[in-house]
Amino acid sequence: LDPLDPRKVSLDIFEMYCHEMVNTPSVGRRAYLINKMKYMMTRLIGHQYPYGRLYNRTCIANITARVCARQPYSIDDASDADDGYNCQLADCLIDFPPEKWKKIILQFEDLRESLLRKDAALIVLPEELSDEDDGNTQDEAPMEDDSVNPLLGSSKEFTETYNKILNSMKFHMCLSHLQPQLENAMLKENFADEEAVVIPHHDIVAFDN
Repeated sequence: LDPLDPRKVSLDIFEMYCHEMVNTPSVGRRAYLINKMKYMMTRLIGHQYPYGRLYNRTCIANITARVCARQPYSIDDASDADDGYNCQLADCLIDFPPEKWKKIILQFEDLRESLLRKDAALIVLPEELSDEDDGNTQDEAPMEDDSVNPLLGSSKEFTETYNKILNSMKFHMCLSHLQPQLENAMLKENFADEEAVVIPHHDIVAFDN
């Protein structure tokens, strides 16, 4: 690969943002990085193939941004609580409905399958458009290999560690069925009343499942 290919340069910069999205301890910094990464995706990277290194980095960054770029609870000034980064997304984790947690869980499950493919680390550059910008690509992507890497699939990271994270997400999804009713009860300041927390039957069933 030509290291000066604009697509390769864009890929390197995007991977740097993905790495920082995952490793920074700052929630505000992650929220700040979202706009940077959106710009890279729309203006410099464009269409990407659904396999390979770039695709997997994008999926990892997307899941991290959805969950870890949000404050758990609403705060008045994010800069006071997050290393000076006064960036915060509109909603907080406590506001996530079950449907949003379910979507994130599905993304996480798909990510595991994608990372276990033998072409997971394959460098696949985004499509390069012709001068007429008619959607015709000038070169072909490397051939994909969706066969599973059995050694990686049996590793601790993709079994025990993965299941711990997945179970944590499922736990939060279960709690999201109960959270609105508990919050209403707290606003009423009437916990002494046994009827203060009335949880609909379908939410109880969803929590049990």
